[in-house]
Amino acid sequence: MNRWRDRTRPALAALAPVVLLAVGCTHPTAAPAPRPDPEPATRPGTVARAAVGDRLTVTAAVEQVITDNAFIVRDADLTDGTLLVLSTGPSAPAPPQLVTVVGTVVPFSHRDLANRYDLGPAGPYRTFEGGRALAAQEVTIWGRRRG
Repeated sequence: MNRWRDRTRPALAALAPVVLLAVGCTHPTAAPAPRPDPEPATRPGTVARAAVGDRLTVTAAVEQVITDNAFIVRDADLTDGTLLVLSTGPSAPAPPQLVTVVGTVVPFSHRDLANRYDLGPAGPYRTFEGGRALAAQEVTIWGRRRG
């Protein structure tokens, strides 16, 4: 008989059980684990990433009305959760109304904007000083529009 064939047959016979054992002992590849927190559609910090002069649309709940022309909205997707909205419209919405504001990102300086938006005393605006605000061109409140 052929020596090569005599050696190969037992090796092949022994290889088959080893392969079956190896395959049987491994676990099927698991699907990737789902992420624990789904990513929001809007990334937090939208206003922080927007450049001064960018047009921005924000939908959020009114948290506080400072004057008829200035109000604060709150939403988890906003930088620090809040945003100062400046408007020259007839009247501000009331908390906790949902609003959609279309406007332009502006640097907030009470001194520079107080007369234009009739902001009143600087106290309520201290947390926004040096940050960004949204100068509204259009505010939609519960389906109503004011410009």
